[in-house]
Amino acid sequence: MSGASKETDQKREYTEAESYVRYNGPVSGLSTFNAEYGFLEAVLRGFRSAFLKEFEYRQLCQCVNLEDFKLTLGDTDYVSSFGGIGQLSPDIIQDRVWEKYVNEFQWIRDQAVGPLATFLDFITYEYIISNISFMVTSLIRGSDNNTVLAKLNPLGAFPRMKTIMSFENSADGLVDLYKSVLVDTPVAPYFEMYFNQEISSDDPYGHIENVYNDTEIDIINNMLQKLWLEDFYKYTQELGGTTAEMMKELLEFEADRRAIEITVNSFGSALNDAEVRDRDRKDLYANFGKLYPEGIEMFSKVADMSALTDVLAKYDTYHRLWSKAQSEGRSLQDALYSHEVALARLAFESQSHFAAFYAYGKLKQQEKRNLYWIASCINEGRDQKDFARWIKVF
Repeated sequence: MSGASKETDQKREYTEAESYVRYNGPVSGLSTFNAEYGFLEAVLRGFRSAFLKEFEYRQLCQCVNLEDFKLTLGDTDYVSSFGGIGQLSPDIIQDRVWEKYVNEFQWIRDQAVGPLATFLDFITYEYIISNISFMVTSLIRGSDNNTVLAKLNPLGAFPRMKTIMSFENSADGLVDLYKSVLVDTPVAPYFEMYFNQEISSDDPYGHIENVYNDTEIDIINNMLQKLWLEDFYKYTQELGGTTAEMMKELLEFEADRRAIEITVNSFGSALNDAEVRDRDRKDLYANFGKLYPEGIEMFSKVADMSALTDVLAKYDTYHRLWSKAQSEGRSLQDALYSHEVALARLAFESQSHFAAFYAYGKLKQQEKRNLYWIASCINEGRDQKDFARWIKVF
């Protein structure tokens, strides 16, 4: 890279870093919302027409190979997303679908100001945390830099991201990474809360290396994202108005869904040991939600699906979702996703609040999952009845 190009990149990264300013609420009410945010909300509403319709999903399910799948998508808003691709795969399809959403999101973020800009930044923090954890893990393992960077989620891009891979895999190198780079990222407060005590200890590298290994990576990700989710929830409630009301429902469900999935995924692992459930696993649950605090307290005793079912039976919404999943032969995860789509759809269709921007991302995530699932079924030659796991968005 030439000196001029390097200087240009540094200036751009500095400008991008300075854009992460936390603007507090409250958000203006119905009478003045459009004057400040009406244009971007109108743009967001226009994106609704791009969602795949039910008949388009059914057409995709009839495709015999991925080339037919690509041709069928040529009649949708994804017509330009798969140009220049030789051999298609479900992973490539998933990446291109997500890339389209990221471009739309980034355009809106670039135009946003004030609390809306901060709100949109909060949405990206989940992905920034995952990207950082993945890069630090890869650095410890000595993975190829270009391969690692290619696998990062584009919605989690942040200034000086590539710099992380240039640090030395040593005690001093990793500690310097935390003190000189991560401290300037927008998610630094969450890493500081988790690592501050360890970084000032006698063996900071030993601890960092231990947590970023094959068995601990999911745990640390869940812990950091829990801290982010609690902060996001607090911020949205400070915004007030309809935004606070809508985001309360959406984020409380997100906290509950994560608690349920963490519990299920812990079965058969060290986190499910009796002496660990009430400590390490419990620490991964957010401190809000419909299940909090009574349900979360009961989760400490849950060691299998039967016990989890007994706890969920005490909550009408989750009992209904579990019963529906059982009767339809679906997984609990699919039932939770269906409910998430219903909540996001309701938020997206109402007006004059920020929750619509969050809901749009959740709906696009489901569309990505739908297309990946159908493409995988086609690629693997599955029976037609297996295709039905896709979830209608609109």
